[in-house]
Amino acid sequence: MYGYLLDYPDHDTVQPRHAEAADTRRSDGLFATRYQTERQRVYDRAAHMADSGSYTHADVEDAKSEAALVRGEAQVSRARGDQLGWVRHMLRGGAAARFGYRSPAEMVASRLDMRRSTALELVYLAERLADHQIDSIRSGSVSYERALAETRLAEAGASGEVIEGSRDLDLEAVKRLLQAHRKMTRTDERAVFEGQFLSLQPSLDGSHVQVNGRLGALEADICRQGLDRRGERLVPAGEALPDAGQRRALALTTLCQDELDRTPHPARTTAERIREARRRRREPALMVVANQTLAETSAYEQGVAMLAGARVGPDTVDLVQCLGATEVITVAGHNIVHHGTTTSIRPSLRRAVLARDDGCTIDGCTSGYRLEVHHIVPRSQGGTHTEDNLTTLCWYHHHVAVHRRGMGIDPQSPPRRRRLLPARARTCGHQRPEPDPHTIAILRALHAPTNRAPP
Repeated sequence: MYGYLLDYPDHDTVQPRHAEAADTRRSDGLFATRYQTERQRVYDRAAHMADSGSYTHADVEDAKSEAALVRGEAQVSRARGDQLGWVRHMLRGGAAARFGYRSPAEMVASRLDMRRSTALELVYLAERLADHQIDSIRSGSVSYERALAETRLAEAGASGEVIEGSRDLDLEAVKRLLQAHRKMTRTDERAVFEGQFLSLQPSLDGSHVQVNGRLGALEADICRQGLDRRGERLVPAGEALPDAGQRRALALTTLCQDELDRTPHPARTTAERIREARRRRREPALMVVANQTLAETSAYEQGVAMLAGARVGPDTVDLVQCLGATEVITVAGHNIVHHGTTTSIRPSLRRAVLARDDGCTIDGCTSGYRLEVHHIVPRSQGGTHTEDNLTTLCWYHHHVAVHRRGMGIDPQSPPRRRRLLPARARTCGHQRPEPDPHTIAILRALHAPTNRAPP
């Protein structure tokens, strides 16, 4: 009934359940490997639960699903064994060079349309395993993933006992065991240091940028600890801490922004500092509006991008209008029309607002990090550059709470105790109760004029 679950396609048999033969032989007289025995136990359990009739339908279906998953993975492993045999054959014949590829891994990744990491693993095993070992994977007696892990362990110098003991561990634990046995010479360390990099790759849809890179162990620990410490200081007291990954991203952003805002040659005298303060103005975050009509008709949800090419939306437009200036450019084929730069807030007005508020105006906030001027009613919603519509926010409340999480500022809140509102809410939500009509009638009667004199 459950023969399709059996892992030996040429033999319609099941493992004997007798204790003396449970882990030793298959019905065809060949020794069963540990890998085969473990799979067979899953198949036997599913067959037993279906045949006994004493289990619930849900339990039986779960057991059948587990058996089907195990069999599917075994089929994938055997297919990888077939691929290993063909990759080994192509390596021996030098097929990669004849087809014009720079490396065998490049050829495998291209021909099989697979990730480069998977192609590297196939080539790695094909170069190191003997023919009979590849045949063991192809026949299903050895797992492809286990063969890969044990080959790496052996190459790292692990003993046979260690490799044997690794079969009682899951693959993630085997990776940690491999790290413990892998040698790191001075040459290796220097190669790692020279191979460090950090890349910022825009996504295919342009909505975000993927950060990839590689650091040495010491450099990575320095960066992790520094970003963690800075990220914790960014969040004002009383605010919920974002997760560690988001805190590191925010810390990296502020670290780079501080460097961009730092004056290369600081003023030495008081007069120079005063002149520099008068001239100081934030560098504008440049944007490109590729289609002005499309951007305006879509409320800046379309047609807007950073100068580097990554797309942005209305929140970033509002943020730029608070911080700096916006360059509007129309591109039609090879023709470029520059519509000028629109300044959001005059530098003198910006400094006046900062001096007036003397800190972040959010109620209870004591952070003084990177104080910035913000429009209470955004420009995209009809807000103006007047001082009544401007307030001072710290970096966290400005960048994170308002422009990234969509919170607003209650215009009805006191100027020095501004309240944050949930996303897409621009009022606090409080409404005065409707007055009782009977009470109004009584009040009107009390104030009504009379003709009689008071007693």
